[in-house]
Amino acid sequence: MSTFTFHHPTKIIFGRGSIGKLGEEVVKLGKRCLLVSGRTFAKRSGYLEVIERTLTASGLEVVVFSEVEPNPSIKTLHDGAAASKRDGCDVVIAFGGGSAIDAAKGIAFLASGDAKLEESFAPNEVIRPVFPIVAIPTTCGTGSEVTRYSVITDVAVKKKRTLFGLPLLPKLALLDPAFLDNLSKQMVAYTGFDALSHSFEALLSKTSHRISDMFAIDSITEICKNLVGAHGGSSESRERVFYGSMLGGMAINTTGTVLVHGMGYYLTNYHDVHHGLANSVLLPYVLRFEGNCIGEKLMKIAANLGLRDASSLLDHVEGIADKIGIPRSLSDLGVKASELESMVLDALSYSRNLVNNPVKVSDKEIRDIYSSALSGNR
Repeated sequence: MSTFTFHHPTKIIFGRGSIGKLGEEVVKLGKRCLLVSGRTFAKRSGYLEVIERTLTASGLEVVVFSEVEPNPSIKTLHDGAAASKRDGCDVVIAFGGGSAIDAAKGIAFLASGDAKLEESFAPNEVIRPVFPIVAIPTTCGTGSEVTRYSVITDVAVKKKRTLFGLPLLPKLALLDPAFLDNLSKQMVAYTGFDALSHSFEALLSKTSHRISDMFAIDSITEICKNLVGAHGGSSESRERVFYGSMLGGMAINTTGTVLVHGMGYYLTNYHDVHHGLANSVLLPYVLRFEGNCIGEKLMKIAANLGLRDASSLLDHVEGIADKIGIPRSLSDLGVKASELESMVLDALSYSRNLVNNPVKVSDKEIRDIYSSALSGNR
């Protein structure tokens, strides 16, 4: 067996109605909370008020920062940190999808000291303590509630930047499947496939090991069995995809991501494509390109699903994508063939993802994958 390191101190509370335990858990971490959310769903759904009441009933003070946009920017982190410092907050609670959770991590980092954000991104690592972070995900795809990563958009140069380090792991991840009841079918599809991408990339990663594989294989099995039902509105299926998403987050927390994410960032930055959708479209093409690197792992998943072999598993994944409305082609997302070289150069710039990939890729391989994805030829 190869040597590996595994560290995961996040307390996880999973189950319908578990939001009722939020106050009693947060009082163990601080006294004044900065509640971080997106701009619309948290308020419109009424959940923001529910969470505030739960926290204040436990004697906590609450400051709301509901300015997080999809793909949070550096400016948003600075604004949130300023609000936290102004009101003397000592714990940061994220309520929302991956954007809210990633933003909360960055805000907690900035608010707890004088470090400069732009000098702290990867390859640098966050090592100093930050304010306690509590993550309450509302989608079945982020996994960020159990990871040490915070992905931020540098709007000025249209690039993704990453904060990473063990201090960014939430102290508490509270997963209440009731929050998925209001999730649209489209968002179930995008975020569910994003979770699949996390788990497949964890298997592909050069730093994968037996524990990360255990999480990733179970995650893929649960999601493949339940994503179509979750898309159709089944509460039980959504709960199981939610669980699978969490497992995927635990897998990439130790392995990181590979080519799918590195290639998908262009679509998010230049076409405002939802992060999960970008990964959803690209995942089948990347798996066809390098899935043979993890043939034995794919065979285990195929067996779990009652499928014949690794090839039939990839067919099955593509069939799920078709059933839940994932486009086959980048052209369907508004990407033009004339952008091909720009996409290749952008993907090559995400060296952290490429170095982690199981096979070395050059501009040629990336160009070939993008070309197939542009044509919709899986």
